[in-house]
Amino acid sequence: MAGTGSWSRVRVRFLALLLFSSALSAADIVGSDLLAGAVARGFNQAAGKTSADFGGTLPGRQAFVDGRASAAVLMVRDREVAPVPTGKVGVVEFRLASAVVVVATHVSNRAESITLENLSNIFARDPRAPARNWNDINSAARSELITPAVSSPPGSMVLEIFQGIALEGQPFRLDVRQRIELDLAADLLASRAGSVTLLPRPPSGRGKVLQVADGRPGKSSTAYGPDENNIYNGDYPLQVPLILYVRQDRLTQLAPALRWLFSDEAAALLEKQGLTPAPRAARTRFVQRLDTR
Repeated sequence: MAGTGSWSRVRVRFLALLLFSSALSAADIVGSDLLAGAVARGFNQAAGKTSADFGGTLPGRQAFVDGRASAAVLMVRDREVAPVPTGKVGVVEFRLASAVVVVATHVSNRAESITLENLSNIFARDPRAPARNWNDINSAARSELITPAVSSPPGSMVLEIFQGIALEGQPFRLDVRQRIELDLAADLLASRAGSVTLLPRPPSGRGKVLQVADGRPGKSSTAYGPDENNIYNGDYPLQVPLILYVRQDRLTQLAPALRWLFSDEAAALLEKQGLTPAPRAARTRFVQRLDTR
């Protein structure tokens, strides 16, 4: 595996992709730029006087901690602590959505699941046990050359999330096809028996999705599929969640805007952006909490 220097470079790159900016204008709700565009426009139309500035996770976190924002939607990496506003005000949190990496293969592949270590052996430039053939993963599998590819459309961060989690900062092996279009990814899954492709969402009609087991020290060895409940519960390992943090003393003030953020309309926009929104039942429970305060 790569040394500390490689992982440090990826961490710097990952942080840059969270869009640290030098300044953030005052707003009621701030956070990840993954909500920019259609989600931000929908929010501004529905929220009335509640203002939003989705300029990036790092400046959003700082604005929330400093008390310059009442709520923040932040990308939260594994073992990262929740932000605490100045004055130690109570905070309500909710997993609004997740940026996810789906692992898909050809329908003829007999594999049903794969581990993070397997994926590292396939995609990493310097893995512990290089896997170039499917029987390198499972000796009982048929001999089939592995064809690895990554489809990482703008806003999805598939490549960065996979490199940070599965590869632990290593670079990709040189023959991995990176950032291919979704149409080409679908063609590969339909035509290449040995294909394994990383995507922001399950493929529609072509290919099959593999369950993924974490298996790292202290983590579960159970394989989970990327359905909305496994993602929301945090069981599916290839994801980075977007957590909504709200100051408890501002819940009433922000309630109308938050109701829209948890609406089916907002969920559809999040999904169009390449994210996986929280299940409807979970979003409904949060809105009920607002209504019973």
